[in-house]
Amino acid sequence: MEGAFQVFAVSHSVPAFGVEVPARSPALARAIRAAGRALAAQFDAEQGRWFLWLPVFFGAGVGVYFTLLEEPDLTLSAGLFIAALALRILARGHLFAFLLTSILLCMAAGFFAAKLRTAIVAENMLDRHGAYHLEGFVESFDRQTPKRGRAVIRLTSMKYEDADVAKRPFRVRVNVRGAVTLTPGATVKLRAILGPPPEPVMPGGFDFARMSYYQGIGASGYTLSKPEVLEPRELPWDLKFRSRLAELRARIGARITGVLPGQTGELAAALTVGQTAGIDENSQKDLRASGLAHVTSISGLHMSLVAGTVYWFLRWLLAWFPSIALRFSVRTIAGGTALVCVTIYLLLSGAAIAAVRSYLMIAVVFLAILLNRPALSLRNVALAGLAILIVLPDSLIDLSFQMSFAATAALIAGYERFGRYLHFEAKNVRERLTWQPVYIVGGVLVTTLTAGLAVEPFSAYHFHNLTTYSALGNLLGGPPVDLLAMPAMIVALIAMPFGLDEWPLKVMGLGVDGMMIVAKWVAAIPGSLVIVPAFPFAALLVIVCGGLWLVIWRRPWRLLGLAGIGFGIALTSIHDRPDVLVDREAKVVAIRAPDGKLQAPKSRRGFYALQQWLKADGDGRTPKEASTGAGWQCDATACVAMVKGKQVSLTMKREAVQEDCERAAILATPLDLYLPCRAPKILLDRGALWEKGAAAIRIVDGRLIMRTAAEPRGVRPWAPAHRRREVVSPDPEAETGKQGEEKPAEEAQE
Repeated sequence: MEGAFQVFAVSHSVPAFGVEVPARSPALARAIRAAGRALAAQFDAEQGRWFLWLPVFFGAGVGVYFTLLEEPDLTLSAGLFIAALALRILARGHLFAFLLTSILLCMAAGFFAAKLRTAIVAENMLDRHGAYHLEGFVESFDRQTPKRGRAVIRLTSMKYEDADVAKRPFRVRVNVRGAVTLTPGATVKLRAILGPPPEPVMPGGFDFARMSYYQGIGASGYTLSKPEVLEPRELPWDLKFRSRLAELRARIGARITGVLPGQTGELAAALTVGQTAGIDENSQKDLRASGLAHVTSISGLHMSLVAGTVYWFLRWLLAWFPSIALRFSVRTIAGGTALVCVTIYLLLSGAAIAAVRSYLMIAVVFLAILLNRPALSLRNVALAGLAILIVLPDSLIDLSFQMSFAATAALIAGYERFGRYLHFEAKNVRERLTWQPVYIVGGVLVTTLTAGLAVEPFSAYHFHNLTTYSALGNLLGGPPVDLLAMPAMIVALIAMPFGLDEWPLKVMGLGVDGMMIVAKWVAAIPGSLVIVPAFPFAALLVIVCGGLWLVIWRRPWRLLGLAGIGFGIALTSIHDRPDVLVDREAKVVAIRAPDGKLQAPKSRRGFYALQQWLKADGDGRTPKEASTGAGWQCDATACVAMVKGKQVSLTMKREAVQEDCERAAILATPLDLYLPCRAPKILLDRGALWEKGAAAIRIVDGRLIMRTAAEPRGVRPWAPAHRRREVVSPDPEAETGKQGEEKPAEEAQE
């Protein structure tokens, strides 16, 4: 019997598109009809997978919203949604029109959801740097080093030069200097250098301001005074809960580090309550190079292990009691208990955004169990993704969302297609002892490789590196965490109120130590971490589209997705290699030397920006190694260099302005230049950088081509248009706070 697509195809002269073919080309008409019927047959056979495209096209609408250079009106987005809904209703009688309007409706819904989320957040962003007097409630505090912490403060008062700030941000993020510990819920008073959340350090770079906007953070900086803790005040209801939960998390973390000293305890605390401040740089480097860094960030892996351990243990335990197993649904009881336990774990972990998204995905799986539906299916993944995008559309541009869903979808699709090859039925004890371990190890290896390959494109695009031996690291380092550390953690949390947690914590420590032994060994293998240069977003988009085509469809035409992935990989060979880079405050300027490497003047200023430039360039050097002054000539007032026959000047003092204005083709300075400066083709003084942001300049056949950070950002709520001149104090150090503005960006990137 012909399917719906085929019936529609036969009734039209050109099946797929409904376009009449001229009678004078019957051969072409027959070919188009045949192609249309073939395409219709493919779509008809895949009807069960159509639903899986809903979150894809919904996310496409969200993506369109974030690519706009100007903020659309809410009425426009609502109107497009209503129009798409009307077209969808009218197109019910025509199959291809029905599919097309369904796609348009999903995209319009995603676009509208993203705009609505932005309108609801409506965060006030600080518009200038300066010293502010703050009062407010501490929402969170993380100890970064023994002499520095990071606090998020919900403001109740904000003053600048003894005058209240009319449009103060809802909350701010500040670096707290000194050995100060703040407890969530405390009321504090302090003085701080604040500015707008930092812009990208290069065109197309990570936009810290956009992330801060959706977190309700409108300013960042550092303290000038020790925070003064005021008398307790009546807290908002959510902060009451947060403060009590933070106190509980702190006690649990202190108990863990008390039983497990050193890095073992710090890593165990990170696994349990999300406290990562105590993990030293060497451990972080080993974990990154071995592909095990995800273990220290509570997300889908941890949620799955906690929920899975409770679920399978309860099913095994209850199966021993026939009076229960025969009268009640053991599967439902275990699923409900696991959902409660993973909810408690989410709260204890601090409920970070990534953990919340992973929890929602796990919740969908266990709700399917409670409703007696298949738990692990792409339909549940699609439902979880759609739910998250409806509530938090900005999750689409978050790395944790991208990597979590890529890995999960790839794993489930892989097991749908090849899972039967990983099951082994032994005929006797000898076969079981001989081949069962081989199948178990093979299954773990296939799982690790599948998840690793799914997330590597995102790691390469965002972090500019590839972990070559991540499969080996996860194959050997995963079992100590999965089989020892996480189950022992659950037992320790249950036993902790009774004071019986010491031995479970020591078992957890054995698992953590085993993981770190593997991490150090894998990280020591030459080439374990490969730095890759930045590549176009279009390449990542093509790879993702190819991956979705491969994962969602079932019939052989899904292999066309491999062609898309291959084409995307080919596009990664396109690299934008600017000849000159200027940071947003002209603290540092880098030129491309004749050997192709970036070189900056010898200075300690702007190290964070230089570090990001080197990563994007695929350069493994440290900022210190790249700022030796090679190719530059510097004195106390300015630095000059020649790039492809053009003079580049970094002018620090006004004494050098006149000379550089007569010779330089590119002039960058942290000063405001009011006098005419005729020679430079590109002049980036303080006002221009405030308006345009960081700049990347290419020299092509003697022409200067500049791209600024402001161009791809447009004018959005998190990227307001800056006026050409900012009214500031005359001391540049007071304006920028030396390193104050860039530290929050560095912390966010980490």
